[in-house]
Amino acid sequence: MANTVKCKNCGQEIEISEALTHQIEERLLIEIRKKHQEEIESIKKTSEEVARKKIEGELEIERKNREEENRELKAKNQEMSAQILDLMKQLRQMQEADQKRAFEQEEKLREEIKRAQEEALKIAADKSQGEIMELKKQLEDTQKALREAQYKASQTSQQLRGEVLELDLEKTLKETFPIDDITPVAKGKQGADISQVVKGRSGKIAGVILWEVKRAKWDKKWLSKLREDGRKAEASAAILVCDKLPREIKHFEIKDGVLITSYEYALSLASVIRRSILQIAVAKQTAANKDEKLESLYEYLQSEAFRHRFEAFAEGIHEMRENLEREKAAMEKIWKAREQQIKKLALNASRMYGELQGVMGSALPDIKTFALGDGID
Repeated sequence: MANTVKCKNCGQEIEISEALTHQIEERLLIEIRKKHQEEIESIKKTSEEVARKKIEGELEIERKNREEENRELKAKNQEMSAQILDLMKQLRQMQEADQKRAFEQEEKLREEIKRAQEEALKIAADKSQGEIMELKKQLEDTQKALREAQYKASQTSQQLRGEVLELDLEKTLKETFPIDDITPVAKGKQGADISQVVKGRSGKIAGVILWEVKRAKWDKKWLSKLREDGRKAEASAAILVCDKLPREIKHFEIKDGVLITSYEYALSLASVIRRSILQIAVAKQTAANKDEKLESLYEYLQSEAFRHRFEAFAEGIHEMRENLEREKAAMEKIWKAREQQIKKLALNASRMYGELQGVMGSALPDIKTFALGDGID
């Protein structure tokens, strides 16, 4: 048994060859286990690296998405800021335009009222008391019609067109001169737009006024056509109402036998021309019957009735003068209040501009009206 050894564990005799084989197997098993453990560690490390890279990639994508969203939000904020600035600019322009248009309308209305009052005072010396009352009524109607026309022009000026303007003029003439026959010329028929047959209080025809309404670019051919229409109708006067007057005409003017005017002055001119036509008709009638009425006129001038009538006439002039003074005082009060309102609006606008400039700095558009040196009084 020289080729055997005793096992330390069990005490049995084992051949040397079997012992070596057992040791080799244990060593191999240990190496295989160690190699297997290394492979497990390598696979674990590789898996962790892959997982880490995957997570880092996802985080990077999320970071880029957030950066893109931030850029988009920043661009939208800049766009909204630009839109807000543009809206503020448009709002200021609209407010300035409204204030300017309201001031111009008030100025025109005051001028028309003043002109009508001066005209009434000028002709009052040649009229009887009954005619003075009629003139006062016409003056009140003219002032009312002017105010309505100014209001309509400021509210609906963009919607009015040719036929609407013509219908409005026709309606205004009928309301102002109910005694006259005012008729529109049928569409498709040659002639002007409106025919106004002027009548006196007795209903007798004194003359004819032809009206032509145009809302288009100025054309000189309108004058020759309206003159021809006036000849055919044997009209006493021909009036051309234009929305856009030639540059050389500011408000109204007689040109080539035709009276050219803007819509704002049409009613005032109608009152003056109508009065002139009535005066001419009375003068013609008086001249025709002059010889027959001279004696009656002489007797009337010596009568008490004439004296009472003339006294009443003088009292009417005095009353009109007092009314005029009261109206002047009332208008001065209104003008003073309006001046304070304008100053207040201008001060508020300047303060708002200063606050916006303090917030936005140089980004706020420069407005010369609010620049230093142009301060509000």
